[in-house]
Amino acid sequence: MIESSATYKKRDRLKEFLRSIANPLAPVAIASPQTAGDQQTTEKPQPAVAGKKLSDFQPNGFLPIDIRFNPDTYFQKHPKVSGYYDSDYQDFKLSGEQTVALKNLIEFSKVRNINLVFVNMPLTEDYLDPVRAGYEQEFREYMQQLTAQTGLIFRDNSLLWPQARESFSDPSHLNRYGAVAVSKRLAQDPMIPWPVKR
Repeated sequence: MIESSATYKKRDRLKEFLRSIANPLAPVAIASPQTAGDQQTTEKPQPAVAGKKLSDFQPNGFLPIDIRFNPDTYFQKHPKVSGYYDSDYQDFKLSGEQTVALKNLIEFSKVRNINLVFVNMPLTEDYLDPVRAGYEQEFREYMQQLTAQTGLIFRDNSLLWPQARESFSDPSHLNRYGAVAVSKRLAQDPMIPWPVKR
């Protein structure tokens, strides 16, 4: 069996960590670092994810990561998985429950006069192999159609910096430098109706 995500093996730890953010006073069961088939849980007051504690997060929930993606060293530690085997795209469909939920969110936002902006984040060329690039193109076309039908504001940054590896912590996630650059870009985007200071 090919595993498609480094987080997949630790998904229970990630779920518990996210629960701890929502309710920091609740005890959290964390799997001990033993063999995969022999998991035991222990109570820990402050869980860690990838060496980070809850106190490492900024008050807005942002975890600033300084790592700069270098494919020469990254792929020595992590397998390079083709988009063909990437389980993130395994059930890729532009219809169904997620589409219904998005359309409901768009309608809810309209009724309450809330401007809804959907931002597609940048990806590297190392991530966008032909399979993933095809899925991403299909997704962009679908979102553009949805934008035309509903008035949703869709900002597509997926192809913004395909070679700017210094802005990423891995092939598909921005580091703190990339996140700041995207934030500045969005803050100046004339298509986003930002509130005006009075």
